[in-house]
Amino acid sequence: MKAIFALLAFSFSSVASAACYIIYSPSNEVVWQGDSPPVAMNTLAIDNEVQKKVRKGHMVILIDSKAPCPAIDFTTPRKTMRQKAEEMKNS
Repeated sequence: MKAIFALLAFSFSSVASAACYIIYSPSNEVVWQGDSPPVAMNTLAIDNEVQKKVRKGHMVILIDSKAPCPAIDFTTPRKTMRQKAEEMKNS
């Protein structure tokens, strides 16, 4: 009986988290994507939170999407090839 309740709880929790959050740049390029919210969702000014992460960007939330939602984050500065090579040489 406990196993049934655990299975039901797991199935409802996975349904509740079956969302894909995508932030697009002003030119409609994907800048951020993931299955957890990229900004605080407990505010009425979600758009302002998105603007803090990506200037003039907009967010789309796909709920119950069957498509995969791989993590993408181009909002943080990335290292150049030279920096990566130095890192590899020093390690």
